[in-house]
Amino acid sequence: MNLKSIGSMVLKFVFVLFGIILLTGLIGLFNEGVDLSLKQYMLNIVEISTSLVHSESMTITNESNNSYPMFPAFWEPYFYSVSIFLSAFLLSILMGIFLAYLTHLLPSGWSTFILRATNLLESTPDIFILIVIQYSVIFILKETGVLLFPIVGSQEKVYFVPIVTLCILPTIMLFRIIYLLVSDEYGKPYVDLIKSRGMSKHSIFFIHVLRNISFSLLNHSKSIILFLLSSLIVFERLFNIYGITHFILSFSQMDVICFSLIMFYLPVFVLLILIRLFVDWKTGQKVAI
Repeated sequence: MNLKSIGSMVLKFVFVLFGIILLTGLIGLFNEGVDLSLKQYMLNIVEISTSLVHSESMTITNESNNSYPMFPAFWEPYFYSVSIFLSAFLLSILMGIFLAYLTHLLPSGWSTFILRATNLLESTPDIFILIVIQYSVIFILKETGVLLFPIVGSQEKVYFVPIVTLCILPTIMLFRIIYLLVSDEYGKPYVDLIKSRGMSKHSIFFIHVLRNISFSLLNHSKSIILFLLSSLIVFERLFNIYGITHFILSFSQMDVICFSLIMFYLPVFVLLILIRLFVDWKTGQKVAI
């Protein structure tokens, strides 16, 4: 990666940072009634910027108007949400690739059936999937006395259910994308040439085909990331998970919202950079982030 590319990515991050500050300043106009004056908006921007510069001194105020330092209280819900998000994203990629590989080994009739079934599943809300999982766990607990894993919304931190639930629909989306890209790739002359040399189906898929579709596949990753983010926000709110969404809604101060959004965007930005580096390394093609 050259100096120009690094500068471009840093500039994009600065633009996003500035956009979050402007958006949070707009939200601040509705915190105490409605004050749509330009003067108040500019004051909000200055207040947020000053707080970010001195972030170590930021405070949060609870419902009883008691203020106390934002740190280290911020880090627990932050890392909880980030770990769920990143785990669900990585798991969905791995499962999507694995399912596409297995489907390509099946007869064409079975492959068509699976694609139609996943088309139906893709339209299923992830909240419905979560409810089915939750009630299945409760049913098994009542029938056998065995708790497979903690229930979402309990005091104990739960990782298995959120990660699995969040990754189901992205996995299906990625599976369909990968399967179609691979099907198109298998129709190219170089695949027949490799087959004639006696290379195994496993090697063809994972060494050649997967590498050649990585540019197109990882270009779709941004939409998957956005889908996961929106699902995570709804998921945390509806099922009382104490993550970053719960923290923002509990302490809805302008500087707290702005800092939280920036900090959550940071791992997403790093993830997109890693995707760009990976594709560049494997294919020599540049992915815009």
